[in-house]
Amino acid sequence: MGDSMDTKFMITGIDRVIMVGQDEYADQKISFNHTLKSNELIFHFSGHSTVYFDDLILETAPNTVRFLPKGKPQRYDVMHHEKGECIDVFFQTDRPISECAFNVNVAQNEKLGSLFKRIFATWVGRNDGYYFESLSLLYNIFAELQKNNHSPKQHSLKIKPAVDHIHDRFLQDELSTPELAAMCGVKESYFQRLFKEKYGLSPKKYIIQLKLNHSCDLLRLERYSVAQIAEICNFSDIYYFSRKFKEYMGITPTEFIKKYKSSK
Repeated sequence: MGDSMDTKFMITGIDRVIMVGQDEYADQKISFNHTLKSNELIFHFSGHSTVYFDDLILETAPNTVRFLPKGKPQRYDVMHHEKGECIDVFFQTDRPISECAFNVNVAQNEKLGSLFKRIFATWVGRNDGYYFESLSLLYNIFAELQKNNHSPKQHSLKIKPAVDHIHDRFLQDELSTPELAAMCGVKESYFQRLFKEKYGLSPKKYIIQLKLNHSCDLLRLERYSVAQIAEICNFSDIYYFSRKFKEYMGITPTEFIKKYKSSK
């Protein structure tokens, strides 16, 4: 689970449990601008999305659990690359679980998917004792997540020099995985595994998404041309930038500008 996650919290309430189907959201990109009144724990059974939450980029895929803390995020956008199904548990705790959102890859844990299905069925069934049974199932889910923890703090500390360097230099330098691994004093394959366990995607994809995230901010300013933004964000050329932008955002940079203008 997340490095800063408090494991001594108590669940003080479950607000609701829902299943989100493949056709729940028609748009490829969804922006949520409201305050999250509950913590959310989401199990993704299928599909592929990129989630922009505050300054984090979270990649969701089948057998991924995503945690979102209650409160008002600076940014919460979901880009659906392939629509899928998930179960979302909305709940309260006596103390913050984590200040940051995070993903956990649970592909090796066969219990979690069935636990989420059971808590959904129990919640919507509303049989006698359903609420306390749902609480018990949610505690079981967190117990399994703790067993599934593949990114303990010492692992994050190992890759921290590279992560810091990425955030400092992603607009200036061409960052290669071997160089990043060398900064951490580990083998490239081990570095890639630790990085993907923590961020849900490879270092190369993470860097590209940081650039695309920054390009969206520049496009909103309406001060630069698409070609200038491609150069500022350190893409090799405008064509590669436009292709990657559409791949992750679902629209071209020019279409993004038009949609942004029309929404003001």
